[in-house]
Amino acid sequence: MIEFTEATVSYLGDDDALLPAALSGIDLVIPTGQSVLVTGDSGCGKTTLLRCLNGLVPHFFDAHVTGSITLDGVPVAQLQARDLASRLGTVFQDPRSEFFTFDVTSELAFCCENFAMPSEEIVRRVGEIAADVGITDLLGRRIAGLSGGEKQKLAIGSAMALSPRVLLFDEPSANLDLDSLDMLRGVILDLKERDVTTIIADHRLSYLDGVIDRCVVLEAGRVAADLTSDRLRLLPDAWFTDHGLRRLRRTGFRPTPPEPFDQAGPRIQDARFAHPRCEPLWRIDDLTLPASGVIGITGANGVGKTTLMRVLLGLLKSRGRVSWNGRTWTRRRRTRDCALVMQDVEYQLVGESVWDEMLIGSPPGPATEARAAELLARTGLEELRERHPLTLSGGQKQRLGIALACMKKARVICLDEPTSGLDARNMQRVSDLLRDVAEDGALVLVITHDVEFIETTFDHTVHIDGHQVVLEKLAREEE
Repeated sequence: MIEFTEATVSYLGDDDALLPAALSGIDLVIPTGQSVLVTGDSGCGKTTLLRCLNGLVPHFFDAHVTGSITLDGVPVAQLQARDLASRLGTVFQDPRSEFFTFDVTSELAFCCENFAMPSEEIVRRVGEIAADVGITDLLGRRIAGLSGGEKQKLAIGSAMALSPRVLLFDEPSANLDLDSLDMLRGVILDLKERDVTTIIADHRLSYLDGVIDRCVVLEAGRVAADLTSDRLRLLPDAWFTDHGLRRLRRTGFRPTPPEPFDQAGPRIQDARFAHPRCEPLWRIDDLTLPASGVIGITGANGVGKTTLMRVLLGLLKSRGRVSWNGRTWTRRRRTRDCALVMQDVEYQLVGESVWDEMLIGSPPGPATEARAAELLARTGLEELRERHPLTLSGGQKQRLGIALACMKKARVICLDEPTSGLDARNMQRVSDLLRDVAEDGALVLVITHDVEFIETTFDHTVHIDGHQVVLEKLAREEE
């Protein structure tokens, strides 16, 4: 059993002064074997709650903790790392933060080897877990060559390797396609059958319908609601909107042939891409995109969505021709005309503060500062302008990356999974911002698996399936 009693957590700032409480007066009891969703808007304390359970707070993150946090009656702060590792597994928000080896098989075996399991048992567990999370075909592959979704599945498998009695998931749905979400549902249901306690901190709710036992909603570090799954299902959509939450019900899409564009943009002809000694990821005979608008790039994990975007950006060579208005659009020109928000956006953050980050690379002056202030306001970051970018939450970093791309006023803006870590309010903010940028004449290309974001934002998608790349118009239908 897990129990929080009047638990309050405050991180220490650079000057060792306490920051505003990340969690405040949390009272929560989670019985053994229960599956609990912890949700709420970005920065509400979801990740901190998980850190209190896996020992990262206060052993790794400097924080002042009051109250009581226990695992099976033992204060978590008193448990050694080895004891915690055998009892509790964690799937982190950023899978890169938990990989220790270079290939998939070694990563799945790593924890078992540290606990000196017999080799036969390790081989059995690796094969079993790989099948459970759908990565059998990835065994032996280099981790660096995996897509974001494939890394996410590997992280889930690695956390299961020691068969812990408690599993914590921090934004596990990030970067997963619909088939992989079904896999994750199956994993959680299987863990419930084994009486494993699961706590899932996530913004996306629909894939957990029929899976969780309860839903705990956090607001500003406090428990705002604690609902059974049956009660959650009865709530109207307006309740989710009022609390800044994603919807519980999914929306379906039906592809239809695209309509003629007012003005044509990039055209890709006779193009294909293949990694060395591999079959082609995709091929394009003739694909024309509009000159402006917001277009999604969709497809299963590992089909080459990010690769296609990198080709369009001029970051990768590929066979074929890319043109605009009949003139060759060279790779060098594309790198100047385009802006990119990476999937791991923190690689792009180098400033000493959010405000400094916004001004890097732009000409100094009142107009630049006014533009930066406007974008911070529209992305909900104006109150964080003095914070160091790397101290932001995952969703806040993502919004900062989008604001930076908009600062460039590029002809084409490319975003790779921009809604990872975003709550409903901020997802809508990003959607509105991207549509406004498109109305100003930019072409916005977005890689996503986020069904709600697709419904809110796109009229067309570039879908990759079976090595084919097809432009489709979206017709929406409730499931």
